Amino acid sequence: MAPLRLLWLWLLVASTQGVKDGDMRLADGDTANEGRVEIYYSGQWGTVCDNLWDLTDASVVCRALGFKNATEALGRATFGPETRGIHTFDLSSELPAALEQIFESQKGCDLFIKVKTKDEDELGICAHKLILSTNPEAHGLWKEPSSRVTMEVDTECVPVVRDFIKYLYSRRIDVSLSSVKCLHKLASASGAKRLQSYCGHLFAILLPQDPSFRTPLDLYAYALATRDPVLEEICVQFLAWNFGALTQAEAWPSVPTALLRDLLSRSELVTPSELAVLLALDEWSQERRISHGEVEGLVERVRFPMIPPRDLFTLQFNLSLYWSHEALFQKKMLQALEFHTVPFELLAQYRGLNLTEDTYQPRLYTSPTWSASVTGSGYNPYRSFQTPQHPSFLFQASSVSWTLVYLPTVQSCWNYGFSCSSDDPPLLALSKSSYSNPTIGYENKALMLCGGNFVADVTNFEGWKALIPSALGTNSSRSASFFPCPAGSFSSFQVAIRPFYLTNSTGVD
Repeated sequence: MAPLRLLWLWLLVASTQGVKDGDMRLADGDTANEGRVEIYYSGQWGTVCDNLWDLTDASVVCRALGFKNATEALGRATFGPETRGIHTFDLSSELPAALEQIFESQKGCDLFIKVKTKDEDELGICAHKLILSTNPEAHGLWKEPSSRVTMEVDTECVPVVRDFIKYLYSRRIDVSLSSVKCLHKLASASGAKRLQSYCGHLFAILLPQDPSFRTPLDLYAYALATRDPVLEEICVQFLAWNFGALTQAEAWPSVPTALLRDLLSRSELVTPSELAVLLALDEWSQERRISHGEVEGLVERVRFPMIPPRDLFTLQFNLSLYWSHEALFQKKMLQALEFHTVPFELLAQYRGLNLTEDTYQPRLYTSPTWSASVTGSGYNPYRSFQTPQHPSFLFQASSVSWTLVYLPTVQSCWNYGFSCSSDDPPLLALSKSSYSNPTIGYENKALMLCGGNFVADVTNFEGWKALIPSALGTNSSRSASFFPCPAGSFSSFQVAIRPFYLTNSTGVD
């Protein structure tokens, strides 16, 4: 009996030797050319699921097994249920490309799309109703049963219309800085909500890619035209945090008056100094033809008390706006000089000034007088610096010593004498080592810089620490940066010191 048993074992082993992953066979059929399709994978045979199984799939299997073609594609476990495991034979990844090829062929169409601009017909595209009808994104393309559709688009968007229609076939599309606005516009007009939402999400990602600032300004105008407050705020926020760079760009003179008015109203305006704001406004006004009243409305939003007396004196000599608006400038300069020379208790008592108004609050000044920076690398994580106690000239002789530290780990917190929880790093630590004036408080801000090119986010210092957001938004335990940083990490961090009067400390409202 021993030889027979050895022969049986040898036959059993031989039946699995030489089989490799991906091999197929037919099981439990009455003849060699029928049965349940099984595939060998990871050491065992498993059945191909018959979900969406059709004659095309069956023909592929038959040819792989050496047969000419399939005559039937039977489902519903015709050859018995699988008891070991199921492998799904899935070719669906090829479907988008196949649908794109159908569109590109421009054959067998039953729908003609005429693309029209204001002036003339620009393009003719043929499409297939059956394919488009399966995509809810395409239902807004034609609202009534017809073989002809007219799309009215802006001339600048004509080059992306074919890509948009092709997206309705394949449900995939590449969106770039140059195409995002037009694709958003086409999606909005056609009711393609998912593409519209996707493009809207991309605006914050793509805006920083244009150092000329043309794209943010263009999208701002588009947001106004389409009454999109979310996109409008994204554009204004980016321009406010990068205002200093905007004023140095060629696009600066083309900033609309309404947008500039909005920017000048903001405290989170990143700029070297308030004098830099006024000089930029002076340059802008020379390139614009706007009314006397509109100019004065913009000058009113400049925070003259934040300009040192020495610079206030020189305005009459180096500012073209000064003499054409002399009365307004003299009024604003007097207001500023009183702020610089009169204790705030007297200003509140005799002038009735509300020192919590924006005009008496600093913006995010990045000059060395009020700011310092550290890098995210190990070369320069620590910085000591000094600032005046307060913007008022009364405090120019009194300085405050600060220390700014980048803390990437809990261990680095301990090394520098800070107490961090495991959820805190990475973070910035800011400590003050000088005497604290009881009438002055600080609302300091941390700026996240990406590649040294743009400010991606601004966060508050809560006490001594400011948590650093996720540069790409990939860390689920940390809030995402308002504008993602493509590098995956911030290149440097900057603190803006913002002193203000604690009016309640003396009972002054």
